[in-house]
Amino acid sequence: MSEPSEKTIRRLFALAGNACAFPDCPSPIVEAEGTITGEICHMHARSKGGPRFEATQSEQERHAFDNLILLCRRHHKIIDAEPDIYSVEVLQEMKANQTARYGRSEEVNDSIYAKLLLNAKRKMEISNNSGNVVIDSPGAIVGRTVNVKTSRSSVQIQPSAGTVGADLDASRYIQHLISRYNEFASKEPTRAAKFSYGAISKNIERIFRSQWKLLPMTDFAELCAYLQARIDKTRIAKLNASKGRSSYSSFEKYRRARLSLTER
Repeated sequence: MSEPSEKTIRRLFALAGNACAFPDCPSPIVEAEGTITGEICHMHARSKGGPRFEATQSEQERHAFDNLILLCRRHHKIIDAEPDIYSVEVLQEMKANQTARYGRSEEVNDSIYAKLLLNAKRKMEISNNSGNVVIDSPGAIVGRTVNVKTSRSSVQIQPSAGTVGADLDASRYIQHLISRYNEFASKEPTRAAKFSYGAISKNIERIFRSQWKLLPMTDFAELCAYLQARIDKTRIAKLNASKGRSSYSSFEKYRRARLSLTER
């Protein structure tokens, strides 16, 4: 699959003024230290099944300037999770307002920022691999698209350093929240259909665009807030709240409790 040209992203970055296009969002696309905190986003999805996908678009049109917008990672997730609300027309207006407010002429360093943003879309293809694939790790293979071809029925992706799944305390706490949500939600008396214990993980993957174990730790607080909010909406949690009881521990309390158990 093709990608936007460096020239296109250079222009996009200059007219964005290194700012997320979401109204009043203070997040830059590239931090002063060079850390990439924003993403190249497609208004009409780049592939079938994606948000706002338009089948009549050509591959060139999908990666053209008019179909692209720069957003911080958080707002990228938000707009793709609610495509009916964040329509192409809404995104176009966001982009136009951003250009009017922050747009400027291209500068010499814009080519560097364009390369950084495009490098974030790394791709790699591996065929007939019988071992492990490590992405973005020292000494590992780094490429542009990951297409894994294997004789096995499934491929297991191990969380890399800096992700929720690689942090033992964070991973256990998310499992605690998921377990608590499933415990409460499965007991809802008004539920018409059979309860799906895996639905919450699929919802996380849809909203955050990744399995929760593979999310960076920078998304941990937002992930916790999402799960806690889902728990709070259940009938049992509301009943607990009316009696002044908490339905789950905070991360710090959960971690301290586990630490005290291991020290015994």
